[in-house]
Amino acid sequence: MGLSSDLLGDASSSGQARWQLGRLARYPEFGNVPQKLFGLCLVYITVAVLIWPSAYFAMAQMYLPRLFVLGPLGFLAVAIPVATALSPKAPLTFIAMSIRTNGLRAAIIVIVFILTLSAFTTYKVNIPDIVPFYCDEALADFGELLHGQAPWRIVHAFDSDLLAMVVSVTYARLWFLEWFGLVFFAALLANQPMHLRYLTAMALVLVVVGTLMATLFSSVGPIFYDELVGGDRYAELLEVLKQRPGNEHVLSYSSYLLATYRTDMLALGSGISAMPSMHVAIATLNAFYLGRLNRWLGIAGWAFAIFILFGSVYTGWHYAVDGYVSMLVVALIWRRTASISDSKPTPSRLMQVAQTL
Repeated sequence: MGLSSDLLGDASSSGQARWQLGRLARYPEFGNVPQKLFGLCLVYITVAVLIWPSAYFAMAQMYLPRLFVLGPLGFLAVAIPVATALSPKAPLTFIAMSIRTNGLRAAIIVIVFILTLSAFTTYKVNIPDIVPFYCDEALADFGELLHGQAPWRIVHAFDSDLLAMVVSVTYARLWFLEWFGLVFFAALLANQPMHLRYLTAMALVLVVVGTLMATLFSSVGPIFYDELVGGDRYAELLEVLKQRPGNEHVLSYSSYLLATYRTDMLALGSGISAMPSMHVAIATLNAFYLGRLNRWLGIAGWAFAIFILFGSVYTGWHYAVDGYVSMLVVALIWRRTASISDSKPTPSRLMQVAQTL
């Protein structure tokens, strides 16, 4: 059952609805989860600042202005269909009231998220200085053993100009819209258990998957294999990518990342890391979250996550096992955070209030 269908209720008046929407509900299962979440982010940020201060502040200066401009666009792109599913009678009223009553808290959460994202990129660009790239040959061999051949050959069996274009748009554009849009949406509703669970799981994914595991399994991915590991193992994949105009973004962005790596240049979205796949990890977490909000949103979320897994191999950014591991670890994280949202709350939630508008 989706969250919206689980929690139908009535409010006696529009004024009462607004009061319930804006107040901080007293959920006994919250405990000190918000404080722990803030503490985790603060420690994560502080360590990055102390070890690499110039790199961190350079990243923060790049991310803050861009996400404050582009973030709201992503929020609207995601919030409108999500609000339509949760409050079909008045989705825009639902969004407007959420912003009016919870906007300040959401802004604080978004700022913390952007500062945490700056720390994530700071760690990422310094991974090869901590653990030099070493894991690629084993990951490539295991993927071929698991699939009977190089996984990229399997996904390119369906190749076409249209597929290349769809993969490029989905992987390089829509993925960011979904990620930032859902984070901004959850920030507005962070006094509700399910949304707090999502934000907590997101922080854990950044720390555990994007930093700790990425450092432990330091690797570059198929698209950089020949350049940084050596040999011509993936020369044919690069030639196949060059045959489709839709892959131009993949090729140009890989050249950009390679240049920033070789020159130690700090740039937006820089850093090379393959295992585990953060694209797949974020899409998987979003699918879990959307599935708890609404059944149809969940179906769409899982279809998107599976296509991102496909695209991660198609583009050469990742080995197939990078995505499999990401999905498994995110599933464990989502399960471990279940206590935040699975206890039955005492007050009405925001979705209940939306039904009265």
